[in-house]
Amino acid sequence: MSEVRLEAWEWEWAAHVARKRQEANVGKQDAPWYDRNRMENDDVAALASCCCEMAVAKRLNKYWDGSYWAASEHDRFRSNADVGQNTEVRRVRERGNPLPVRKRDVEANRIMALAFAEGPRFDVVEVVGWGWAKDLWEVGEPASYDKRGTTRLVAQDFLWAL
Repeated sequence: MSEVRLEAWEWEWAAHVARKRQEANVGKQDAPWYDRNRMENDDVAALASCCCEMAVAKRLNKYWDGSYWAASEHDRFRSNADVGQNTEVRRVRERGNPLPVRKRDVEANRIMALAFAEGPRFDVVEVVGWGWAKDLWEVGEPASYDKRGTTRLVAQDFLWAL
């Protein structure tokens, strides 16, 4: 685990991207595996996720484009990685929670990174670990909340330290 502290300007950019992503998602349907009863406020989740993406990029010295786009352009950009060319970032709300790996991450040959940030600012991020999606999928357990069977949960013990 590595602790990454975001500079003020990094946090401001992450917060800007979070707001723009939220604006673009107004009225958009949730992904099939989302369960509103288990979720936190969308604004909070967006900020935390963007801070985690920024922190992983900073830790790996990879480019984070801070992208956002109109809902009408989602299909055009949906296969873009969160960080660099091939790294997906998953943010967990509780320390110790498993890393969700989706079948599409395996198909895209992604590197998966797990991060945790504590609110309310989310400017200090614990980059927990990483692994290749294909390898993590094999050791993961099916997610009970994903009735389609396209998500597996991987215990943090299986991640490589960053």
